[in-house]
Amino acid sequence: MADQTGWRRTLEAELREVGRHLDVPPAGDPTVAVRQRLEGRPVRRRHVPALGAGILRRPVWRAALLAVVAVLAALLATPQGRAAIIHVFRFAGVELRQGPGPVRRPEGGAALPGQRQVSLEQARHQVSFRILVPAALGRPGEVTVSDHGRVVSLIYRRAPYGLVRVDEYASHVDPVVFQKFVNLRHVTAVAVNGNRGLWIKGPHELVYVTRDGTPAVASARRTTGNTLLWGTGQVAVRLEGNLGQAAALAIARSAR
Repeated sequence: MADQTGWRRTLEAELREVGRHLDVPPAGDPTVAVRQRLEGRPVRRRHVPALGAGILRRPVWRAALLAVVAVLAALLATPQGRAAIIHVFRFAGVELRQGPGPVRRPEGGAALPGQRQVSLEQARHQVSFRILVPAALGRPGEVTVSDHGRVVSLIYRRAPYGLVRVDEYASHVDPVVFQKFVNLRHVTAVAVNGNRGLWIKGPHELVYVTRDGTPAVASARRTTGNTLLWGTGQVAVRLEGNLGQAAALAIARSAR
């Protein structure tokens, strides 16, 4: 966090220095224009030059813009710089944050709020979305419903890849259901059944976010392996396990 703060301060300082060299015309008094319109007189407009080739030919503007480009390029070239510019983004009900999470717990050790074990048939009656079951994994060994039907989890403890967990929730209801604290260099865009998806390589910290937008710190844990995220428009799916990208995509394609 300290490195990210330092890079943000560096970026702000560099941009302020660039701003000192920009020749921006002073703002006029808006009350004059308003009074002229009320009296029916034509408004005299100030000429503000467009940011076109003429201005870009001026040495000060050209140097300033080149400085901005250089600063951004330098920041994007390093993990700390990317964290300063791209700190948070959201996808399929998951908020991805660069850096470590608030707390670390054993892999797979924390429960979601109100988590209850039920049968697959019971889960289908307790949630508002269609539950997708990956045919490649078969019938789940355990099914849990959490937070009054907000999330359903399919758990496979005897999969060929070891423990595999599938979390599902309505993607069109809440903007954020989980927070992931990751290294953004380990996040890759993929296609899943014609939809957009994200492949996150390696274990990372995962925190459940309640309906009011508050992270449930007690739910924080370290994932068991890699993660595949995707959505169908109605339901979002988070597939987690010690499996490779090809195997994860094959499982996702078999979800019905």
